[in-house]
Amino acid sequence: MVLETLTTLWSHILSVFDQFPEENVAVIVYVTGAIIALWCWYRLMSRMPHPVGGILWIIVFAILVTPTVSEGPNSELAPAIFGLIFGLLTKEYMLVWSNLSLILFVIGMGLLVGFCWSKYMANKAVRTAL
Repeated sequence: MVLETLTTLWSHILSVFDQFPEENVAVIVYVTGAIIALWCWYRLMSRMPHPVGGILWIIVFAILVTPTVSEGPNSELAPAIFGLIFGLLTKEYMLVWSNLSLILFVIGMGLLVGFCWSKYMANKAVRTAL
């Protein structure tokens, strides 16, 4: 009785995936997982001192969502950290440097945007205080 109920419940849960095209399921799962991981990391980093939490969030964001330059049918889905690890394991240092440069570029752009945002918020607070 319990096994039949669990089987029926599991069948209904898996039928949700039938609504999406087969080629989009991996993208949907990856994007949803990245959003959940970044939200959890944000909640964790909001308890850290102000600049440290933001910097660590940008680093995790860059690691999770920077696209890779690898070849293959699903390469556009893989984050650059996988290309970096694959390059290290296969000793393809060109692949390592290209993926590392992409990650560092995203971190640099995030830090620049964060700096500009913090300056904007500081100036906004000063203007509203006057």
